[in-house]
Amino acid sequence: MAALPPRKNLTPTKISKQHLTPLQILLQMGFPKHRAEKALAATGNRGVQLASDWLLAHVNDPSLDECAPREYILYACPTGSFLQQLESFWAESREVCGWNGAHNFTPHITLVSFFKAPDECAPQLSKALKELMNLPGAHIDRPIALELYTSPNFMGFFVAEDDANYLKRIALQYVKEVSHSIISDTYEQLDALVTCFPWCGGVTSARCIPRSSRSISLEPHVKSLHLTLAYQFPSSQFNALKQLVEGLDTSYTGANWELRLYSRDSRLATKQVHKVLYPHTPREPDELELRIGDYIYLSPEAIQNSTDGWVEGISWLTGTNGYLPENYTERTAESDAWTMHRTVPLCDVVSPDLDPPSDTVDGAAGLRFDLPVANSEHDDIDSQETCKDESYIFCSMLGHCEQSLRHVFALVSVSIGHAEGQHQQLVEDMQQQPQVDGKIKDENVPADKLYELMKKRTAMSVIGDQSEQGVRMTQEPDGVIPKRRIYVLRHGERIDFTFGTWIPYCFDEAGNYIRKDLNMPKCLPHRKSTLWQRDSPLTNMGRYQARLTGEAMKDAGVQIDHVFSSPSFRCIQTTTSILEGLGLKESRPINVEPGLFEWMAWYQDGLPEWMSKEELTAADYNITMEYEPLSKAEDLKGKQQEGLEEFYQRNSDVTEHLIKSTTGNILIVGHATTLDTCTRHIVGEKLRSTNDMSRIMQKVPYCSMAVIESADGLTGWRLVEPPCDPITHTNNNRFDWKILT
Repeated sequence: MAALPPRKNLTPTKISKQHLTPLQILLQMGFPKHRAEKALAATGNRGVQLASDWLLAHVNDPSLDECAPREYILYACPTGSFLQQLESFWAESREVCGWNGAHNFTPHITLVSFFKAPDECAPQLSKALKELMNLPGAHIDRPIALELYTSPNFMGFFVAEDDANYLKRIALQYVKEVSHSIISDTYEQLDALVTCFPWCGGVTSARCIPRSSRSISLEPHVKSLHLTLAYQFPSSQFNALKQLVEGLDTSYTGANWELRLYSRDSRLATKQVHKVLYPHTPREPDELELRIGDYIYLSPEAIQNSTDGWVEGISWLTGTNGYLPENYTERTAESDAWTMHRTVPLCDVVSPDLDPPSDTVDGAAGLRFDLPVANSEHDDIDSQETCKDESYIFCSMLGHCEQSLRHVFALVSVSIGHAEGQHQQLVEDMQQQPQVDGKIKDENVPADKLYELMKKRTAMSVIGDQSEQGVRMTQEPDGVIPKRRIYVLRHGERIDFTFGTWIPYCFDEAGNYIRKDLNMPKCLPHRKSTLWQRDSPLTNMGRYQARLTGEAMKDAGVQIDHVFSSPSFRCIQTTTSILEGLGLKESRPINVEPGLFEWMAWYQDGLPEWMSKEELTAADYNITMEYEPLSKAEDLKGKQQEGLEEFYQRNSDVTEHLIKSTTGNILIVGHATTLDTCTRHIVGEKLRSTNDMSRIMQKVPYCSMAVIESADGLTGWRLVEPPCDPITHTNNNRFDWKILT
């Protein structure tokens, strides 16, 4: 056979797909260059799949086509037992003293302060960090020496002089590496584009560097290097914080360190980051959909100036903005919503108990969690192997499950009208991976498989190990004097929070009620329709929640002797359904106590107009007509300036009055705050701050129960476990049959 002669003139346009960069693949898929670069930078250059998912999720992002460079920062971060100790300190200091400036970031030492860089430069910034740590002598063979320091306005560790000089040299060298990498790699990128798209040939003929690449300005952090524990705190918190700081172990024998390159959206630098606690489906056009796993950017001014608890925010997941209930979110560290582009080990392993740190390219947000680590031999940004690791794991807001970010993006893309088949045409299908040591590998796991895994983990973590739980019974063993108990519950699901603006659609011109959904009651007591606006009834699901709770209390042997309720109609309904479940509706009349109503500061327009005892009785509610409340409705009028301490005192006074004026067990039904305001002073705890109470409210769903008990029935009250399980269920969005037409 004749020898194959070598070719001298290869056709440059025939490029194998396996040699294309993620950017080139996205361009071939039809995405504009500026959008493709923005998506790759926002996802940490983790490959085509995540970038395309990000683009689909951000299809309605009003800033998608804005040329706003991301901000980058270089940290030295501890790992191992020292990091765990710092995170425990963070949590305890926040619990004891509230939020301070240190809680806004992951524990770190700043090496290069925030600097702006265009999206096309993100790969070079990451590559420069890897090349820096490949230089001889770049690693340190010992833990970084830290010196504890406290003052009235700052608490933290300063880096010892020798190690500080070492870190400063690292920072300075990184600045040099970036400057060299940006220039040299820009030529390579332009040449690659010409190879793939010959019509771009005129671009490289001038051998010029894009203006954006030359405009990067970064400086090493040359001030005193430090790791902050607390700052921006009130002087009144100094002693408490100092005591917590002094309890830290400063030996650092288990401390490893690594360099981390983060980025954030520069437009959101002045906003607070909140994580979503509860999902919310918009009921009005200007509302923002909330999904578990998302972060929301909120303006501190908007939170402070809100009069109804609704604030305007921006979704990290979709980039869209709208109004949301602020109490459906909880403030978290700003760095939780950053993108991490690369981690590299800074020092050799100093503790045999710790896994060796690996050079990792990772676009995950929320880096207080353990993340999948890539093989350092294959994670070069420019290699094809980068495209393989297309999914990463992050903790959900409730801490019960792990989700693939791809799956979250897929949910968003479906919800905004992109069919799954259309999306799959843009990228190759993921290959299902086998299990390793009983766990599913993180790489290339199909979204549906991760979803099933997420559901199983969620169920296991929410319900817990039932094999270790016995049946809760409130009846005491024979011969033991029963303890007196007070059961405090929140009302069930309310119509207005479920359906939004419902009254104009459910009442005709004559004021007659018309049900528009099976979850709405069949009928309502006859009254002026506008009065329901501020005194919402329950949904059918809300009544069912309450009845289930009553039945569970009955099964647990709960005995109720006296019943008291807030005058809100939703509370009266909840109480009635609980009594039905207990089998006590006819024998235990409801005492209506206005003193159990919510915080008056939330009712600047005055009290709602509640149904009278006579109206409730006529509507077939078993009401005690002769009961004289401790606080009458007239007493609450004009108290719109009621302070939080006064609110706690009002509810506590009611509880103490009921304890002294009755015998036996008491059932109290009120609002989300009632579980805390009616019990906290009774059990001897100090009153909460406004922020603490808001945080507690967010974790009190419908029909939640708090129980306090006393051996003698008058003193020594303590909080105990409720006699029955809580009630948990998922959202069920309204169905429109027209989608099938």
